[in-house]
Amino acid sequence: MLQGSARILIPNTDARRMVASAARISTTEGTAISIFDKSGNAERDLKLIRKVLSSGHKSILEHQNFSIAFNDVSVLVEQFMIEHRLAVYTVKSRRYVDYSGAGYIIPHGIDGVAKEKYCARMDGLFALYARLTDAGVPREDARFVLPYSFRSNFYVTVNGRELVRMVSEMTN
Repeated sequence: MLQGSARILIPNTDARRMVASAARISTTEGTAISIFDKSGNAERDLKLIRKVLSSGHKSILEHQNFSIAFNDVSVLVEQFMIEHRLAVYTVKSRRYVDYSGAGYIIPHGIDGVAKEKYCARMDGLFALYARLTDAGVPREDARFVLPYSFRSNFYVTVNGRELVRMVSEMTN
């Protein structure tokens, strides 16, 4: 069975430096450029970042963005991300891409007879989708029979503050 995954695509090696500079800008003399140029001591930067975050000033995290690829996760994860409009997302189109072989997520708590019935229903929905598209029904119309458990792939770009909030909501 496929395992869903997520991966940060483009690491930002100056992220800590940028976040620390944002933490310094309101209390440090000099221009924004000179403050950034003076940053770079990892230990000092991290100590300042921790101090500012512990004071409740999380906006400094907004100066760091993450571009994340999600592979083979349920469409429910996709929908959760879309709700957070502070993130940018691009999903695989259900209008243009054939989803008959996309597959689906099996919830961890289902086993035995319940799992058999669940899989039979999911297989039936994907078979119906394939029959509809084979009969000439446009994919954008046939997609309505697909279950929310089907596998999705998409990109999200989100700032650090919003990512922390989203992960917190997902895990509480």
